[in-house]
Amino acid sequence: MDEEIKKKNILDLQFQKYLIIASTSVIIGFTYLIGVMIAMMTKQIILENYEMMLALFFISTVVIGVCSVFLLNSIFHLRIIPDIIKEL
Repeated sequence: MDEEIKKKNILDLQFQKYLIIASTSVIIGFTYLIGVMIAMMTKQIILENYEMMLALFFISTVVIGVCSVFLLNSIFHLRIIPDIIKEL
């Protein structure tokens, strides 16, 4: 009985960890997109400059890609953990 409680507590901690990762990746992604939009509206990013747009594309791909990978990975784990807890 005591071992099951420990396993549930560990799974609860893992659930919280993945929930924090998911919410943080969403916040970082939206903050980045809002920052890029504000920079475009204030003309700090010039849309006619192809070098700047290419750099922005690569940086955006990396930032959004990393956020997406963390988000999808944590969502995958968040779906599995409640089923494991129910089995205990």
